[in-house]
Amino acid sequence: MVKQSATKQCVPRESTVRLRIREAARAHVSLKNLIPPMPSESLHEHARHCLASIKLNQTYLNYTMIQLNNALWEDYFEHIPREQRLLLLPICLRDHKQCKAPSDDLGLICQECGLCNIPDISEQAQALGMSVLVAESSSRVSQWVKDGDIQGIIGVSCMHSLEKAFASMLRHAVPGIAIPLNNDGCQDTEYDQQDLLEAIHIPQAPQSYANPSPLIKRQVTELFTPSRIRTYLNASTPYLRQFQDLVVNALCDDGKHYRPMITLGTYCSITNQSQYPTYLVPIAIAVECFHKASLIHDDIEDNDDARYNKPTVHKRHGLATALNLGDFLIGEGYRLLSHGTIPTEIRSELYEQAAQAHCELALGQAQEFESLGKAISLEQCLQTHQLKTAPAFRVAMYLGAIAAGQFEHYRETLHSLSNALGVAYQLYDDLEDAAPNPASAVDTLMRVENRKRDDAISKITALYLTYQSYAYASLDDLKDPVLKTFMYRLCGRILKDV
Repeated sequence: MVKQSATKQCVPRESTVRLRIREAARAHVSLKNLIPPMPSESLHEHARHCLASIKLNQTYLNYTMIQLNNALWEDYFEHIPREQRLLLLPICLRDHKQCKAPSDDLGLICQECGLCNIPDISEQAQALGMSVLVAESSSRVSQWVKDGDIQGIIGVSCMHSLEKAFASMLRHAVPGIAIPLNNDGCQDTEYDQQDLLEAIHIPQAPQSYANPSPLIKRQVTELFTPSRIRTYLNASTPYLRQFQDLVVNALCDDGKHYRPMITLGTYCSITNQSQYPTYLVPIAIAVECFHKASLIHDDIEDNDDARYNKPTVHKRHGLATALNLGDFLIGEGYRLLSHGTIPTEIRSELYEQAAQAHCELALGQAQEFESLGKAISLEQCLQTHQLKTAPAFRVAMYLGAIAAGQFEHYRETLHSLSNALGVAYQLYDDLEDAAPNPASAVDTLMRVENRKRDDAISKITALYLTYQSYAYASLDDLKDPVLKTFMYRLCGRILKDV
């Protein structure tokens, strides 16, 4: 699960010790009122305290981290319908000498020959309505989770595999119950049967936790299509054709539309709903209008030749048209925030936060211009990164929270998250630059500390990972598992591993 110690990590041989640790983990989670998901560094510290409380040494630290993570997710897991739970069993549970079962791209096709207990476990899980997969891993599982078909996983695996899988499950905030094999090895292994039976039989409570992510992704994809977008735009006059198309194409053609997804996801997570009211649609489109305008203007200011692997707007249509398009999108964004469906009592706050973000972004760009050719510090470079990038994430979150009526309650958390997210996102972008870029953190470090490029990249990579940790840490105090889970998934999607 990630932190390694000098002591060999292992699963307790005695079932009584394993039970003590499981019970201690549940008691610790309850006593501290811990909410999932939790980063590995925090799990590590809680595991140390948990072992100390039952007077066991650190030999079982990683095993205790697994049990703590299980305990964190148990309550959430109860509210996942059984048909959306997956039991993932390792192939190594079979009798490797006698098993004749074939495999396909999903995994083992069990023949129920009776030589191992895979059929018995599978039958119990399937009788409860769960899906079962016998495989070491499968890309199909990741897709099922992203699509929302599977919302929780019970996985049996060796400690080594669980440690590797933990980072990915954390990034995607997948509710998971892990059952470690009692010994490592890829043949004829065994597991704690009582532990697995408890996991399979976690009861099904009413579905009181929403998972808006898959639905929102589909709905945003459907929203940013020419036919839907045109109904909300004010770009139509009898004399215009090309410009209307440019506006629609700017919003629909390129990009992942992360920011409108953030706005809708923040609203749905705070309100614990999978659906959102219709007045959220013009707000989400406004967020994308602001973002695309900033990209068009940024490309002009930096004289960039390409974006999204094709010529930038000013290279395709000329500087004057690109400036006009960016200006129109800004105005259109503010007009959409006064859409007739939006409650009047929240409009002024929407305007204020959008305008504040707009000003910060422009100040960041101005600060970058003033620093070009000067010997600025890495700290100054990071402040510019924050001003240029964080506001676009912040306004997307803020507008969702304002619409949900919980802006002040979550304001501090969303502010800290967007700052860390913005800097980390920009640092990742700097690391992706193949050509020299005087505004990047890599080139800044090479200039002010006289480092070679490889050395600077190494240091900025470490800094990126630090800000990635800051983003997750900003969510530590959230007591709402739905919002916390959504934000973890957001960070996992945006902050890729380097």
